[in-house]
Amino acid sequence: MPADDFFDRTEFVQYFRDETDELLQSIEGDLLRLEQFVDGEAVDAELVNSLFRALHTIKGSAGMLQFTAVQLVAHKLENVFDLLRKDRMPLTEGGITLLFDGRDVLTALVRAAVGGGEEPEGVDEYVERLDAFAGVYDATAQAIEGPRSDDDADEDLSPLDDAQVSAFEAEVARLLAEAERRRKEEAAAAPAVDVDAAQAAVDALFADDVGTRPQAAAPFAAAFDAPKPHGTPNDRVTPILRQAQDDKSKGAPESRRPASAKNQTIRVDIDRLDSLLNLVGELVINRTRISDIAATLGRELGTNGRAGNGAAGNGVTASLAKDLSESSALLARTTNEIQESIMKVRMVPIGQVFDRFPRVVRDLAKARGKEIHLEIAGAETDLDKTIVDEVGEPLMHLVRNCVDHGIEPGDLRAARGKPRHGTIKLNAYHEGNQVIIEISDDGGGIDLARVREKAIRLGVIDEADRLSDREIVELIFTPGFSTAAEVTDVSGRGVGMDVVKKNILRLKGVFDVDSVQGEGTKFTMKLPLTLAIIQALLVRVADELYSIPLDAVIESQRIDTADLRTVHGGEVITLRGQVVPLIRIAEFFRLDAPRDPDKVMIVIVGLQGRQVGLVVDSFQGEQEIVIKPLSDVIGRIAGISGATILGNGSISLIIDVHSLVASAYGTGKAARAEFSGV
Repeated sequence: MPADDFFDRTEFVQYFRDETDELLQSIEGDLLRLEQFVDGEAVDAELVNSLFRALHTIKGSAGMLQFTAVQLVAHKLENVFDLLRKDRMPLTEGGITLLFDGRDVLTALVRAAVGGGEEPEGVDEYVERLDAFAGVYDATAQAIEGPRSDDDADEDLSPLDDAQVSAFEAEVARLLAEAERRRKEEAAAAPAVDVDAAQAAVDALFADDVGTRPQAAAPFAAAFDAPKPHGTPNDRVTPILRQAQDDKSKGAPESRRPASAKNQTIRVDIDRLDSLLNLVGELVINRTRISDIAATLGRELGTNGRAGNGAAGNGVTASLAKDLSESSALLARTTNEIQESIMKVRMVPIGQVFDRFPRVVRDLAKARGKEIHLEIAGAETDLDKTIVDEVGEPLMHLVRNCVDHGIEPGDLRAARGKPRHGTIKLNAYHEGNQVIIEISDDGGGIDLARVREKAIRLGVIDEADRLSDREIVELIFTPGFSTAAEVTDVSGRGVGMDVVKKNILRLKGVFDVDSVQGEGTKFTMKLPLTLAIIQALLVRVADELYSIPLDAVIESQRIDTADLRTVHGGEVITLRGQVVPLIRIAEFFRLDAPRDPDKVMIVIVGLQGRQVGLVVDSFQGEQEIVIKPLSDVIGRIAGISGATILGNGSISLIIDVHSLVASAYGTGKAARAEFSGV
């Protein structure tokens, strides 16, 4: 029988990919820890065993799916770790580098095998290097220890021919037939049971008092009329049972173990969770609609539906309105619980991304001749799976930037009175309904004079432009901008920080840079926990409802028109000593709405310390909204980040706070640091 008839190969390949991704990540982490024992007297045996087990698992799974190249390399690497765990070879710098290369080769082979692509180049050369490396120590060990036993013989990985496969299948069929024959024999030899008598005994046992139960149980024993099997060692079993009863009467603790350990986790395709989240979003919309209906009906009939004129019909209606209001509140509570549960299911630790960087920092530091320590904190911080998948690329660019641009060479650091080794810190933590990710280094910081000089040379700014330090720092996000003296495989092309900007915008996040020349730089990302459901402030402008993300709202104000001032053609107000520019939403979106001559309703929004006042007609309260992206047919609209469906079925556009803040503060010449998709 062909092997493919035993299982769905496509499904098993998917399992293989998921499993090997985790194992390869584990191997990389263990290798980084193992590197600390290079040229030491001893290595951590548990680390070596963990690496050996991971490679053994990959080898077995690859063999089942006939991924022979993966199986071969995993086996060769397994042999090296076998030498290590048996103290037949030392752990050297060259050896650990070869093992890291093996992990990379194995990763490339797995991706090619799963994707159906061609085998990557250089595999044969690597296997030859690995064999030569292991062969030296293996030959030395054999010379010292003498001939090996059969247990130490190398495993044969050659594929089976058709005759061997047929013999294996015949042996399996024979074993199955033998098992079936034994089952039938045991069933035939089993004692006969009088079912009616047994049922009567059970009924009597539960019907009688405790004192009469021993007598009631007698028919139950009689129901099994067959004699005990020949040769049962009752004389040996009875003392054991008696001892167990004595231990129980003395209060000895009982060890209870489940009959079988069940796996409590399952793998679920992210598309299914996305679909479930969309359904929850629709449920939230309908919950809001029902709540609005209940509130409206209650207002029509009196407060909470209790007031009325005493008529019987009105009393029934009021009672129904009250029931509807209570049911609506219960539905809202249940919907919130479902929503929170779905959100938690989608949450994964940010450590899945952080785990990639120790190897990146190690390799880049060695390539640049630098000594760098990476410190990671907050890896257990949970974030939506979609955001975790997207945040990896900008974080990678920032970490590489810290290694290449931030941390100075050891000699230069020593000359500046710093430790020879630099430190890069990755940290993540929750703050309200946001996740804060910080990447910092203790390097040389951003050279503002050099950034300004390069910006003038590229024509980004004019030499006469007067920019603050913050605005100069913001220039590094200009596409194509780089202060690197030469182009390398890591930096110099001016695309890294621009990619960071675009990704943060797409994730509706906020990005900030703080740098002190000579001391270091810190990059801060503020990301939403989820991209689907948010709290918003509803405002009315020219008979249209708009939603402002509540995270960006600082406060709301109602001021007199006389308090407005005009500076350089734009309206501003002074709020607690700070000048705040105003944007009239109606005029920004070119709506036909007259100005109130007496009062102005303002929503103060802010990003990174910059505040803007949004002039609206009225406030409509807070509401949880489900974000719906704009259609590709409509395209991107300045000042609008999406739309939502309100409880009454109407559409409310979601205001893009970042665009409005940029519009209020932008000069058109310098990129701004408040890169946000809020």
